[in-house]
Amino acid sequence: MRRRARFRGVKKTPKTLEKDILDRSRRLAEDPELLMPECARSCRRCSIRSSVEKMQKVAAKKDDPKKLDFAMNWGDHLVRAYAATISLAEAGKVPYLAAGKTPMGDVSYAVRGKVEKDKLIGVQNFDHPELRLMAFWKIAERERLHMYSMEDHVFCSPDGPSPPAQYVEEAISLLPYDLDDDGRCPHPDAVERLRVRWKSARATLEICHDCAGSVNTIHVLASRIAAADPTDDFEFEVPFELRGEGCDLAQESKVSANLVARYRRGEMTDADLLKEHAAERLKRIRDSGKEIYIIGETCLGSDRSAFLARLRGGEAEVEAVSGFLAKHPMAVVTRSDQAANLLADLWAEHSGKLLAQVASPETLEELAKENRQLSPAQAVAEAKRAERSKGITSQLPAYGKLGPAASHADRLARVHLTEGKTSVARQVERSRGGNHVLRSISYAFLVATGEASSMSWQFSREEMDFGNYLVPFVQKLTSSTGEEYHEALLLLMEASGSGEKPSRA
Repeated sequence: MRRRARFRGVKKTPKTLEKDILDRSRRLAEDPELLMPECARSCRRCSIRSSVEKMQKVAAKKDDPKKLDFAMNWGDHLVRAYAATISLAEAGKVPYLAAGKTPMGDVSYAVRGKVEKDKLIGVQNFDHPELRLMAFWKIAERERLHMYSMEDHVFCSPDGPSPPAQYVEEAISLLPYDLDDDGRCPHPDAVERLRVRWKSARATLEICHDCAGSVNTIHVLASRIAAADPTDDFEFEVPFELRGEGCDLAQESKVSANLVARYRRGEMTDADLLKEHAAERLKRIRDSGKEIYIIGETCLGSDRSAFLARLRGGEAEVEAVSGFLAKHPMAVVTRSDQAANLLADLWAEHSGKLLAQVASPETLEELAKENRQLSPAQAVAEAKRAERSKGITSQLPAYGKLGPAASHADRLARVHLTEGKTSVARQVERSRGGNHVLRSISYAFLVATGEASSMSWQFSREEMDFGNYLVPFVQKLTSSTGEEYHEALLLLMEASGSGEKPSRA
């Protein structure tokens, strides 16, 4: 027995698909004009019209298998594809299908005669807006045509890009965006957006960063155009329109040639383009050498004072930024008015210079030994705290061994002087003291710093009454340095009844 021939990529025909192909085949057999595009003008030499006229002669001989066989193997490939397709109707069946790869995915088509694959696919799918163009693509490239495929027919322009209104409407409807009558997304005031101009259609589409999706707008609009370059009728830009004055960023905001080429080739989505362009633009602005300040969507030009006035954050954060910018004027672009965000942006390149604005080299060296994992804002705050603590501590008396009450009061006083009022409350939360005297001193410090209301429930009535009595003594202690601090600590111990008499080292 002979071995049965096997064909790669060829398979038996599913009945539903066979029915559809045969139906289209019969329609073409009855009317070859279904393949004729609508013309913008009557060209004297129209190769497609010539092909359709030949198809009409083939259709007249559709009942002659030999004539059909000859027509599908010789001559014009568009006519061959037509003859091969209508022969299916005459045969009444589609024995085998092949799978062809197209920009729209794999497509099944009937293999008949010696015909170019794209012509067969295009003719056998003459009612499909994208696939039908495969029959005309090489013709459009060769003859410099622009052919626009719509739901119900094809329009041909021999004089350059000239899409009919129907095509424009249908193509824009393919985009996944909610555009208004002017072609804008719901955020027309966005600082950054993709602007696509369809020149011959006199249409402009604008999509902001938040709306931009995983499509390439130019390629969607050109997806049903057959031409040497289907995208030649489109141009695009990415406007960056900040609020405020004094921001000349025209050069820095231009889309790079690399991104233009990749987007036009369809290698990037709208979202990818805006994301990568934003990163490139930010780098160009920062590398420009200009002193310019941008907060979010607002440009303040070179007005550093106005920029710092808008900056919000802790004392140390603002001090670090302002001191750094005074010595190193630059282009600053930050997403919000939070100083912590700007510190994070500048940290990788300028951490040492930022820390130097709030602490001495000796203090920073000591902190570096601790090797603590801190955010930029935390690191600046800790450096500021350590520097302040060192300065204040140098003005306070040194003690040897202190009793429990004196030690507790001295610790709270130093925390107040070096870290501020809120740190006193945190220290009391960690250690209120284990006896009546220590707890009363703790409450006195909370009252003196204005932090008592939220923590009073942790103290007894007697501790609060005694603590209120000790408040003036605590206030004296936390406002003194040197010998006065020592005298104030002695008075506090006497008033508390602890019996302790601290002595200096």
